[in-house]
Amino acid sequence: MREESNLRKINLLSAILSITVLMSLFSAPSIHAQSFDSVTHIHSVKVIGKKTLIGTHEGLFVYKGPNNMKPIGKERFDIMGLAISGKTMYASGHPGKGSKLPEPVGLLRSDDEGITWKNVSLQGQVDFHFLEARGSEIYGVDAQTNMLLYSSNSGKVWRKVEPNQFSDIAISGQKLGDSFVIQDKKLMKSSGAFADLSPIKTAFPISEIETVGRSLYASSGKSIFKSLNQGKAWKKIYTFDIEVSGLSSSNDLLVAVVGNQIFASKDGGESFK
Repeated sequence: MREESNLRKINLLSAILSITVLMSLFSAPSIHAQSFDSVTHIHSVKVIGKKTLIGTHEGLFVYKGPNNMKPIGKERFDIMGLAISGKTMYASGHPGKGSKLPEPVGLLRSDDEGITWKNVSLQGQVDFHFLEARGSEIYGVDAQTNMLLYSSNSGKVWRKVEPNQFSDIAISGQKLGDSFVIQDKKLMKSSGAFADLSPIKTAFPISEIETVGRSLYASSGKSIFKSLNQGKAWKKIYTFDIEVSGLSSSNDLLVAVVGNQIFASKDGGESFK
């Protein structure tokens, strides 16, 4: 009852981002949407520090409130894949009109929160529709081949892992090559960058997984769960009225895409607004 009451208040007070969410199952998770605030095709919602960023067909935007999305930087390109590691951002996709970027753009990097971008690798070769980064490690799924690729040196050198069959990846950060992955809504631990996979039993199916420090966050249907011991035990921390279709996190913020709204939590998912 408390959660239902809280959610009614949240629905009245929260900033509404009117997007229609569709999870892409072809390669790996990405968020797509119809036009919002004159922006079309929203591909990803990510958090950097205390900011919520939107990767779109028209480029990168920061979400500030209802009908208030501000473009970042001057480079306009179709951001299909977007990943954030600390203050570093990685992106992939297609060049915009008038852009001098190659097709596809390969892996790009920004160290000033998207104001400027520089080439890293795979220009004209790879179109990542999914990216996940932490520290020097990056995983990406090439939309052209559906191949999962891995880099341990910030995208300079890549190796092919296998054809992608995972819906989400969260890099552990505890040991190089360790990550948590979702396959058929089941949680597994990857070691040695997919050299070994071991199942982690959960009492609920998992759609998305996020790591913050040593904590894990997982979405399952309408609920968000949290684990403080690497997935051995879980606590349900919040339940919405409808299904959670996206998660993104930083040390400061946890964002959930829920139906046609974005909710933000500053207390580790105990409350959202």
